[in-house]
Amino acid sequence: MIREILAATAVAAAAVCSAPTAVAEPGPMYPDNPGRYATDVPGMIYDARLTAPCTNMERFTFGRGKGGEALQCRWIPNQWPPVYTGFWQIAYELHGVQEIGARCPKPQAAAQAPDGRPLLCVGAQGWQPGILTSAGFTPL
Repeated sequence: MIREILAATAVAAAAVCSAPTAVAEPGPMYPDNPGRYATDVPGMIYDARLTAPCTNMERFTFGRGKGGEALQCRWIPNQWPPVYTGFWQIAYELHGVQEIGARCPKPQAAAQAPDGRPLLCVGAQGWQPGILTSAGFTPL
């Protein structure tokens, strides 16, 4: 009985030792690392994290998160901590730096004015400085 157990153990050990090993290269958690995109704007924060606190809520509000997702630093009504702290939130598709009033490609698009204010595409009115909240468009 002991011989059979030892023989079975030896066979199992030989099988484990002779099995091919797979070596995987460590890679990023997301398919592309946050980097530079053609639609990036001046003052872009490249280490933004969704729902993390931020303080640049008035000018140069855009950032990139993991995988290159566009984020915007915004204040959330009735939030804690107080009003001087915002949080990174998902932003509309970025379209670079645009002039106020210029035609925009589609509704629900974001851009940045040359002075750093966030712009939102408001249909026939073109790019307008402001943000969209649950109460509607809020001009800045």
